[in-house]
Amino acid sequence: MAETFFVDGKYLTPEQCKEIFGIPKKLENRQRKCLEMIEGNLIIDIGCYAGGFIAEAQNKFPGKKFIGVDYSYENIKIAKFIYPNLQNHFINMSVYTLGFEDNSVDCITFQEVIEHLEGAAMALKEINRVLKPGGTLIVSTNNAYYWRDKWLFYFAEIKNRLRSILHKPTTLKSVIYFDNVEWNRHIYCWTPSTLMTLLNESFAY
Repeated sequence: MAETFFVDGKYLTPEQCKEIFGIPKKLENRQRKCLEMIEGNLIIDIGCYAGGFIAEAQNKFPGKKFIGVDYSYENIKIAKFIYPNLQNHFINMSVYTLGFEDNSVDCITFQEVIEHLEGAAMALKEINRVLKPGGTLIVSTNNAYYWRDKWLFYFAEIKNRLRSILHKPTTLKSVIYFDNVEWNRHIYCWTPSTLMTLLNESFAY
């Protein structure tokens, strides 16, 4: 049986996988900003998905060492397949148990991951453990104040208010993108102040 890759709830052939992930793509705006803030020589990208950020970062900064980690074995398998010259740069690893020594990492990028985690505080404390004193943590996540999310919330509230007036049951919608992909759901939406509170508490010791 030919090897397949499990991506966003479905199985892809190697050819399909290359078609989706193998075509060089420009980094998203948040990823470009992240690259501008990179510091130090050892950089860990937690939640690296298919490895595109690592490949671009390593190409831009060949003198630095970038490692992408992801708790999904399938994501790491895809990254190694798409970027065979960077196979040693991708590791299957959980953010809750990072396989790095205390105070050993210069910089950690944590892009669009924290909103998926049930134990965000535990993850940040583990990140704090491996970061060097004065090291850099770069976090990006959804903003609860983003206009599109607020509009969807208001629309849902108006819809439920009308249903209530008509004596119909109100509804709530979850943010689960693929039922059979455990990580692909948003269970938190951070505001700048709540995220800063979490960071302050997690790095307090």
